[in-house]
Amino acid sequence: MSDLRSCGVAADTKIETPEGPMTIRACAGKAIPVLTRDANEQVLFRMMQDVRKVAESHPVLRITLENGDSFRVAPEQLLCRADASVVAAAEVEPGTELLPAFHYPRGYEYQTDAGAPRVSTGALAVSTIAPDGTADVYALGVHQTASFFLAAGVLCRAED
Repeated sequence: MSDLRSCGVAADTKIETPEGPMTIRACAGKAIPVLTRDANEQVLFRMMQDVRKVAESHPVLRITLENGDSFRVAPEQLLCRADASVVAAAEVEPGTELLPAFHYPRGYEYQTDAGAPRVSTGALAVSTIAPDGTADVYALGVHQTASFFLAAGVLCRAED
């Protein structure tokens, strides 16, 4: 079974919902709200529907962000870059800046939890990307925006 096009989230990867992070596997067959971003860059909730398994034992990638958070997706999953363009997970490289749910504005000076000074890029940079075995993979749709946030804070494209 394989119906992968541009949306493929590993079963154990969490997405952002009003009730907090939920694994995509737990959302299968349900219509629930998810965190998304509209064309005006406003962060809001929209209904996620048609959550279904599209592949079994499909190769997945683990993408780790500069903040230490990570997630697993199929190589075909489209991720949103900081400039709002999309890139397939397989084409992401260390240093790629991804569009976050929340972040300090570009140029804002702040201190990390360790006290180090830092200037915000307004994005979440990829630290590493590596093959991470296989997983059942799910696809979904999101009403109006066709995008959703993973619990790691990265905006992804859903199926249109």
